Amino acid sequence: MINQLKAVRRLVRRPVAGGTVFSVVGSFVVAGLDMLGVAAMLPLMQVVTGASASPLVQVAANTVGSSEPQVLVPAIAAVVAGAFVLKSLVTIVFRWWQLGFTAQLETEASTELMRRYLQAPYWAHRQRKLGEVHRSIESFVPQTFSHVVQGLLNWLTDALTLAAIAVILVFVSPIATALAVLVIAGSGWAVQRVLRPRFRRIGKVVAQTELEAWAALMPGISGFREVRLAGAAAMLIARFSRAKTERARARREQSLASELPKYVLEVSFVVGIGLIAGVLFATQAPGEAVAVIGVFAAGSTRILPTVNRLVATTGLIRSGQHGLSVLCAELNELEQQGQHSAGPPSVLYDGDLVVDQLTYSFPDSRQPVLRNVSTVIKHGTTTAFVGSSGAGKSTLLDLVLGLLTPTAGRITCGGRDIQEDLNGWYSGIAVVPQDVFLLDDTLEANITLGENGTADPERLSEAVRLAQLEPVLDDLPLGLGTRLGERGVRLSGGQRQRVGIARALYRRPRLLVLDEATSALDNATEQRITETIERLSGLVTVVIVAHRLSTVRKAGTVVFMADGSVAAEGTFSEVEAQSPQFSELVSLGRV
Repeated sequence: MINQLKAVRRLVRRPVAGGTVFSVVGSFVVAGLDMLGVAAMLPLMQVVTGASASPLVQVAANTVGSSEPQVLVPAIAAVVAGAFVLKSLVTIVFRWWQLGFTAQLETEASTELMRRYLQAPYWAHRQRKLGEVHRSIESFVPQTFSHVVQGLLNWLTDALTLAAIAVILVFVSPIATALAVLVIAGSGWAVQRVLRPRFRRIGKVVAQTELEAWAALMPGISGFREVRLAGAAAMLIARFSRAKTERARARREQSLASELPKYVLEVSFVVGIGLIAGVLFATQAPGEAVAVIGVFAAGSTRILPTVNRLVATTGLIRSGQHGLSVLCAELNELEQQGQHSAGPPSVLYDGDLVVDQLTYSFPDSRQPVLRNVSTVIKHGTTTAFVGSSGAGKSTLLDLVLGLLTPTAGRITCGGRDIQEDLNGWYSGIAVVPQDVFLLDDTLEANITLGENGTADPERLSEAVRLAQLEPVLDDLPLGLGTRLGERGVRLSGGQRQRVGIARALYRRPRLLVLDEATSALDNATEQRITETIERLSGLVTVVIVAHRLSTVRKAGTVVFMADGSVAAEGTFSEVEAQSPQFSELVSLGRV
């Protein structure tokens, strides 16, 4: 577990050594105050029972100037009460700091894990399940820090407190202390031994059921329309209910398993006190035996709840170990996959885009998706990539965007490989996908994505005009300041597409990529957007991936792909004449 914690430590950028040392020192202080309170009970009980006085009683008598019980008892009782009050106040402050410390670590770890997910290679992102990402950030990180890390810190504090009290009890009566340790500690160890595998199993069940519940919830929400029309709601609800029911059972079992040691220890404590009383009255004078039992009784007010917490914390740590293990494995996998280093560009790309003998195979596949693809995209021209589904268009587009690294060959712009400075390459690209994602924010924030509060009014107005968004603004109550709702629910599909086009044009890119960007637009709007794109000719390089004839017919160059290779290239009419397969698609009315 220590090695796993060291691995997860990489998710926290701030230094933690100082906080850890302070936590250890604070634990010693809390334990020392507990020890002081219990130690002060010995002279009090000796005065009350009339047993032979210890040096502590003499010190107390000298301090108050009297050895009379009616004077000593209130004075020593005040010291005992003060010690426990001070200990309680210090513990509250210490716990407040400790909880804040671990909460900050958890927040930083969650943020860093999200950063690593977003900076992961694109091919790895495509293979990753959304439910697993959500579970790692929202479940496994809290388990690691709230259960394991916080549990270990609490365990240290309670263990030191028990050790400090044990020192006092050994001083008072070694035999009685040995009996107490044998009975209470032995019971605690035995019950934990029995419950250990159960806690680990519960942790796995909770993690699995959370993933299953998420897998049933997300399709029902994101695919609401299809689920409603297909009558699949009952099936998803049943799956969600099964997962939640199983999780509730596991949580109930976990709660009972956490509370069970408390009842076992209470019985053990009663048995232990009985044994201690029998031994003390058999080996000591009645007054001394009563004084020692009084000290043990006072100590028990600290021992029993501390032992209960210690045992419960041990179970909590074990239940969180599964989350720690999975999080550690996920972190190692992310680091092995590599990370994209975001930052300012060093050089801006410009010029012709050359695809040279490009071949690509996904890491988990031996068959190449693309084979020796070569083409030239002239600066300031419009090039359309067309072909049937599975021809390799999307993969080629991801390679051109720099999201994937070629298996062989290269892509250059102005003679420079785009992989040399991906941040520089990204800075000059804008993409309009088929499914535009929108924030639950204002229309302006969605267009100027990433520029909070620093929008350029001139560029914003130009992007709105070029994307034909003026009619949309007229229908929105607050214009650009209108919140669009989650996933842009206030807008139609075509309107969301125009927002995506405005977002791309706001960046004033040197390379504009339209990936089925006009598929959701009506013919009139598509025609106007196409005219806008034509006006950008000579200023912006445009790459289009589309199926609609109207979208690609006027492109300067059409590249027809089939089976991962370039089958024909030229103007629309030239490709139609060169490729019977393309000609057939044209006759069917779609490419």
